[in-house]
Amino acid sequence: MFSKDGAINVITEIQIAGSTNVKAQNWLWAWANSNLPDSLLRDAKLVRFFGEKNGIDELAQAYVIDGDQLEVLGWELAAVTVRICDAVGAYRSPRGEGGALYYVFKTINWAS
Repeated sequence: MFSKDGAINVITEIQIAGSTNVKAQNWLWAWANSNLPDSLLRDAKLVRFFGEKNGIDELAQAYVIDGDQLEVLGWELAAVTVRICDAVGAYRSPRGEGGALYYVFKTINWAS
């Protein structure tokens, strides 16, 4: 949900693609993160299956390392998730100590 001044304006259905970690300089796919609820990992699991089926290691391995362009890597892998899973967009939420959590939007609707 997105809100302004306490009023909800937009309602979305989300899935979590993955997260970046500045200290580790990597991306962690959501399906490999045991701290996340399984109900939000469906799309990340589909990306993993796609990677395994097509021999794309970056999609099938838990971690992707890219110390130089970590934010770019996060957006690229979130965009891959959007494309493979037929989502409508992505969002980056900053996390403490650097890094971010990347979501994909399955639906976006105005609140009534």
